[in-house]
Amino acid sequence: MARWQVSVAAFAVCVVTALCVSGAAKAEPDPALVDAAKKEGSVVWASGLIVNQAVRPVAAAFEKKYGIRVEIATADNLLLRMTNEARAGKPTIDVFDNAGDTITAMRAADLIIPYASPEAERYRPEHKDPEHYWTSCCVFYYSTVINTDMVPPEEEPKTYQDLLDPKWKGKLAWSSNENFAGAPGFIGGTMLSMGDEAGAAYLDKLSKQDVVRIPGNARAVLDQVIMGQYPIAVVALIHHVAISQAQGAPVKWLKLGPLIGTAETVGLVKNAPHPNAAKLLFDFLLSKEGQLVLQQANYLPADPGVPAKVPELKPDAGGFTATAILPRMNDEYLPKWLGIYKRLFVGG
Repeated sequence: MARWQVSVAAFAVCVVTALCVSGAAKAEPDPALVDAAKKEGSVVWASGLIVNQAVRPVAAAFEKKYGIRVEIATADNLLLRMTNEARAGKPTIDVFDNAGDTITAMRAADLIIPYASPEAERYRPEHKDPEHYWTSCCVFYYSTVINTDMVPPEEEPKTYQDLLDPKWKGKLAWSSNENFAGAPGFIGGTMLSMGDEAGAAYLDKLSKQDVVRIPGNARAVLDQVIMGQYPIAVVALIHHVAISQAQGAPVKWLKLGPLIGTAETVGLVKNAPHPNAAKLLFDFLLSKEGQLVLQQANYLPADPGVPAKVPELKPDAGGFTATAILPRMNDEYLPKWLGIYKRLFVGG
């Protein structure tokens, strides 16, 4: 197995910047909340983050700080599970996080409650709900990625228009997932950044490039590019690229224009069995301390004051901009973007 194919968890860059360390100190949470949470004794966290990479380290840090046991649940089929449990009057989950594509449905179904965490005050507007139903614990940026063994520097695309070059026909790939992490996210970013008319014209031309649909998520597409199956991934997570680069993979993400930005949203379950411990864990995830744990797990902290482990992976340090795909767009725009994807790229 090649060195760059080892588990993501094996990526180790152990430097924490002085900025993070100096910013980590913060006043403790409300003592009354801590006492109430400790009386509950445990909290159930359903997470969409990689368990061994991020969830267990965060849980361990929380347990060490407060002595409250964290039970880890899967976030698979979260909306269905929460709906069924609510109907039965027996919710089992206290706090959850996911990539945001079901949070509006959860709210519409009256499954979650608002919580104005004091930790969220310093977060950017696009990373928190104005009505406090969710806050982002980490952010994701998607960009076009190349295999540097297959695409020499002089042939690197410099703009999105360069992806339309006939030499790339049949050599571009993206995920077949029909959500923001797949082609619809790229389509949405294109429409939002270029405008409807110019965006539609661009996508029509891109559809003539016979973009290959890869089953699985954006990581699966990146792996195909790393292995040399395709020279270019139209869209992949840039922090996954950085992890693979550090392991020696011949891969590079490009700044062709605005990247696509999404986030992992955290929310509280209505009628949760451990409501106070849930709030405390919510606060911990957003705190400088919790954000540093996520940073060391190679996720990109949503706290604007906490840089990524590789600082260039966030806009300010990396010198790039990103078009934000917000949770509310799931209902408002996703059907439209998905329709464009199926019409132009699937033929359905």
